[in-house]
Amino acid sequence: MTRYTKCSGIILGIICYLFTCTALAQNTNQKVSITKENDGQTDSTNKLIEIPFGTRSREEVNFAQSSLRYNQLTKVPISNLSGLLAGRLSGFLFRWTGNQPGGGNVSYQIRGRSSYAQGSTPAFLVDGIERDFEDMDISEIESVTVLKDAAALNWYGLNGGNGAILVTTKRGKIGENLISFDAQGGFQSASNLIKPLNAYDFATLYNRGLTNIGQTPAYSEAALEGYKNHTDPYLYPDNNYLDRFLNKRAATQRYALTFSGGSNKVRYFSSVSYFNQQGLFKETETPNYDSNYGYKRYNFRINLDYDVTKTLTLTLLAGVRSEVRNDVGDGTATVFNNLYNLPPNAFPILNADGSYGGTSLFQNNPLGQLQGTGFSRTTTNILLASIMADQKLDFITKGLSANLFFSYDGYGNYGDGLSENYAVFNQTVTPIQTYRTPAVIAYRTAAFQTNTKNNELWFGFDYNRTIGTDHQIKANIRGQQYVSAAVDRLDYRSRMLVGRADYSFKQRYMLGLIASYSGSENYAPGRRFGFFPAVSAGWLISKEDFLKDASAISYLKLRGSYGRSGNIGPTYDASGNVVRLPYRTLFTRDAGPFLGSTFSTSTTARLVSPAGNPLTTWEKVDRLNLGTDVDFLKGALSFSFDYFDEKRTDILGPANLPGIVGIAIAQVNSGKVSSKGFDASGAFNKRIGEVLISTNANFTYAKNVILERTENVLPNQSTIGRYVNGGNYYLAEGIFQNQAEINASPKQTLSSLVVPGDLKYKDVNNDNLIDANDAVSSDYTDIPKVYYGFGFNIRYKQFDLGAQFQGVEGRTIDLSDIMYAGPNGLNQLSLDSWTPTTAATAKYPRVGISDNGNNTANSTFWLYSGDFLKLRSAEIGYSTSNKLNQRLRFKGARIFVSGNNIFTISKLNALDIDPETPNAGRFSSYPYVKTFAVGINVKF
Repeated sequence: MTRYTKCSGIILGIICYLFTCTALAQNTNQKVSITKENDGQTDSTNKLIEIPFGTRSREEVNFAQSSLRYNQLTKVPISNLSGLLAGRLSGFLFRWTGNQPGGGNVSYQIRGRSSYAQGSTPAFLVDGIERDFEDMDISEIESVTVLKDAAALNWYGLNGGNGAILVTTKRGKIGENLISFDAQGGFQSASNLIKPLNAYDFATLYNRGLTNIGQTPAYSEAALEGYKNHTDPYLYPDNNYLDRFLNKRAATQRYALTFSGGSNKVRYFSSVSYFNQQGLFKETETPNYDSNYGYKRYNFRINLDYDVTKTLTLTLLAGVRSEVRNDVGDGTATVFNNLYNLPPNAFPILNADGSYGGTSLFQNNPLGQLQGTGFSRTTTNILLASIMADQKLDFITKGLSANLFFSYDGYGNYGDGLSENYAVFNQTVTPIQTYRTPAVIAYRTAAFQTNTKNNELWFGFDYNRTIGTDHQIKANIRGQQYVSAAVDRLDYRSRMLVGRADYSFKQRYMLGLIASYSGSENYAPGRRFGFFPAVSAGWLISKEDFLKDASAISYLKLRGSYGRSGNIGPTYDASGNVVRLPYRTLFTRDAGPFLGSTFSTSTTARLVSPAGNPLTTWEKVDRLNLGTDVDFLKGALSFSFDYFDEKRTDILGPANLPGIVGIAIAQVNSGKVSSKGFDASGAFNKRIGEVLISTNANFTYAKNVILERTENVLPNQSTIGRYVNGGNYYLAEGIFQNQAEINASPKQTLSSLVVPGDLKYKDVNNDNLIDANDAVSSDYTDIPKVYYGFGFNIRYKQFDLGAQFQGVEGRTIDLSDIMYAGPNGLNQLSLDSWTPTTAATAKYPRVGISDNGNNTANSTFWLYSGDFLKLRSAEIGYSTSNKLNQRLRFKGARIFVSGNNIFTISKLNALDIDPETPNAGRFSSYPYVKTFAVGINVKF
């Protein structure tokens, strides 16, 4: 049976490991060298920047990018590694969308969302190949680079339209032999949960909701008195499901061991790590199993560089990962749905005889769900492997080399577990009523669920040569082929030819060209390939004679780029289903007559659905980027600024054909969006005596406006000219205070019942009627117009303190659903709803159990600011002194305390709602969590 290890014993394990490692270090005859971390600082002038299948110095780069290295990331044991990037990179917006361990609850945007269609997510590329990044371990990461303009993105052809995040893994270095061990243990703390009503308040509000619509109260005075005084816990139960079945904290822990180093012949990096994060449920352990949600992950990586000869180098980059997710038999979401939405007086959790309580209306007992439905387990095994060969061809011409790169990625899921079922009993009626069918414990079907294999081949030539002293040329040309195969779908295939050339004259004037000829099988034959060129230029002004000896400015570069990128957007039919190969006409079986036959409902006809669109093509993005990089105070203060102007055309949307045509058609390329804005970043690094100060900041403004779109709506509901992802809302004008106000207002048609306490709306078209035609389009969107981050790291002697903040501005969220979250739409916020006695101070409309459509409609009344500033991460640490390191014969140790999602400044704090994930802790969503941990790092 499956059980998850608790966090106890972690400190003992660390101590034991330290003693072992110390003993090993004392038994070696090797000389111990002392190294110091650079605390996140980098030499801004000589900084190397990762580009697709290569590196460039900062001086050589003409395109828009932002990057950071592994030692600039806070070490917090969270399951989604990209959470550590929040607020760190200009132009890059990270957002949590959920909080379940190992759930992939994240989304990304680069420079806003420049398409209203789906498929606008940037690509994550690990070592040049599009791969999952979330579940890697931080010990594997060398650097993260965000690519933002055409000069950088066109290397990826049709996959470069939405921007890219390029992740490189660590490699061994000559002479830098290092063994490193990390151990962290801590907990995740649940917050921002819906506040449940007690039974008395629930019954009182329920009665009010009925009387508001002219119905008889459901609960008598005797029942209300019983709930208030708890006279009979079985007849008048008062349950707080969250307190009983949800822990305040859940354990999390992480361990990682890495080896790296090398010689002139072989360089190596290897890591093995373990991560364990527990779920928040209580009372999940039974004699046979523990059904609590849990996530365990095992990561292993080995990267090898081997110089076979003086001219041939082979490289192996391989990562293996195994993830195990344990879940309640009924499913975590189903259990949370019950905990949040079950009335507190639904039934006693346990009857007097110890049986599960329940009724005909409420048959899901939380304790039964956790202890009587078994558990399911999903094991995901992942292999990410790449091999590369680089052969120098100097015998042909100096600086020429041939390159072959092949990747093979495999993903497989295996499911198993135990199942059982329970019965519930309503013992408040005679005879006793029984619901659900109990089932004894049994094995769930054990089977492989998915199996996906991806392989990608790149081959071509590189040329790197300096001619004389003034001319430097770096060029690359590659051919690429990609195949993704799975047993339950057609293969995905693409091919591409790409070339890149960078020229530098006197290391001051730079010109770059890049172009890709990229194609996909998703488009009709003859229309599958597109050409995506870009040009870039740079001027390193600080090397000019008139600035060479300037004391204030140590580095100054102007740069710019322009080009056209492409993006494969998924195609959907009228029902929202993804259409593969949308140029083909599909036939669907349905009831109906054949031509020349008599109609019968049992006749099976074949209908055209949808009709193919052979003209379907990719989105096109024309990108202009103008930027500058400047350093002051001998590099202590650095600053980068980029202005961008992008226009995306051929966005997919509905065909909007007249109904008389009689068929549905796959989407057509009909939309256009303009994206303009700027992003900036800065850093300051300075040592003042024994204090080392390092700061960072970034800021992005992005305005994404729809220019063209196929629509069939009223003028006041058109999205053209509006921000991407805006919505239609009724304009709220307050709350009706009496029947006279209702009689004097336009007729309300959004609900069959409108009474005092309901919302009042503006008659936009002046027809004396409030209906669907009065909703208006708006620029209210949950996509922020501004996002930023800033942080610092201060080191004094052996002590260090760091923090990173992230904020967004210009974001609006609709809380109408959240205001009515809970059993029968009632929660603590309902206590502030309108009544005749609270009319002057009521915050919300009247309570309504039914006929409440007027108040739940999308309206400006429920729009709230989604702006926030979060302390994303913080860390305080102590590093051992050089003197102690020499005595213990290791390279150093550091003990630290870290945290993630520590606090939030938001206008929604008073409502206890997280502005980033407002559904967290409501409906069926996992609660919002904060993570705190203590850790140690030892290096040998």
